[in-house]
Amino acid sequence: MTAPSPGRPGGEPMAAAAPFVVHVINNLPVGGAERFLVLLANAQARLGWRVEVLALSGPNPLAEALATRGIAFTCLGDRPLNDPRAALALWRALRDRQPDVVHTHLFYADTFGRWAAWAARVPVVVSTEHSTERTRISRRRLWGMRLAAPFVHRVAAVSSQVAAAAEHRTPSLAGKIVVIPNGIELEPWMQAAPMARESLHSGGERFVIGCVGRLDAAKAQEVLVDAVAGAQDRRWTVAMAGDGPLRGALEARARDRGVEAQFRWLGFHADVPALLAAVDVYVQPSRYEGHSMALLEAMASGRACVVSDIPELARTVGDAGCTFPSGDAAALAKVLARLQADPALRTRLGRAAQQAARSSSIDASAARYVALYREVAAERG
Repeated sequence: MTAPSPGRPGGEPMAAAAPFVVHVINNLPVGGAERFLVLLANAQARLGWRVEVLALSGPNPLAEALATRGIAFTCLGDRPLNDPRAALALWRALRDRQPDVVHTHLFYADTFGRWAAWAARVPVVVSTEHSTERTRISRRRLWGMRLAAPFVHRVAAVSSQVAAAAEHRTPSLAGKIVVIPNGIELEPWMQAAPMARESLHSGGERFVIGCVGRLDAAKAQEVLVDAVAGAQDRRWTVAMAGDGPLRGALEARARDRGVEAQFRWLGFHADVPALLAAVDVYVQPSRYEGHSMALLEAMASGRACVVSDIPELARTVGDAGCTFPSGDAAALAKVLARLQADPALRTRLGRAAQQAARSSSIDASAARYVALYREVAAERG
């Protein structure tokens, strides 16, 4: 660290040349919080930090992305996430590693990780709140959040809405919460060559709509299915990248509404930058979000973006995109029809979105987290 390093509780000084942060997360499926962690770990390594990621359990498909970046990764077992023995395994791992900072992500990692870091006498403990979690939280989950709150020094919320939700759930976090928006690697999205559009549709003049995200209730992709059905324009094609528990239900919904042929269910797509570079517009109809990685990436790709009017998305896109009332398929269809009819508007919005995305680099986000670690270390030193 450039600032003086604080002492450990036992008196041993932290290493100035290569401070050590361990990120703890539930597991590493392909999701927004998990993809952000991969990027953050890599950016912090570029800043001269020693970085390791610990997962409480599996599955961990994104572990390969860490390996390609040279980031150490360990999965602590295959037990269920709610198994309290994960806390003991994590405590042992942290005791052996003696990191300068533990940084936790998502509920079980927060709950077990904060306690384990305290028990292992880690000097700095930080968590990231990734979502407002607008679903009803069980009493048991809320109890776990509140019991773990005293063991964290700072909570970084990815947006002001997430910060407010975190403080509402856990009032004892008041004064510990800061806002650090997510970041992305800009170059892959800004410089991507488009994939062949013919692979996304059956030919002819087409209006191609992109949508990327986990297929679950929070993302509300059924609103897009209903919008396409309501528009009754066979020129519309939707490239849906992502997978999740609602894929079967969404495919059935498209069949029931007679638009099955207009959807391409791509699953976990190998080259999303090329996909987004090939679509005409990007749609994100989510019911709730944190600070959406997928939207930032679509903006960096220079796509005209259409999002539900929830604050987490509307504030991100600002004047560089279009919004529609959350859950209103007819309103979404109208916005898409307007963009289909006006290529110049699509181009103008895409350029504005790309310019707006330039402020959301992962390097800026990583630097803010490093500054936060140092701030806590100085306070506790």
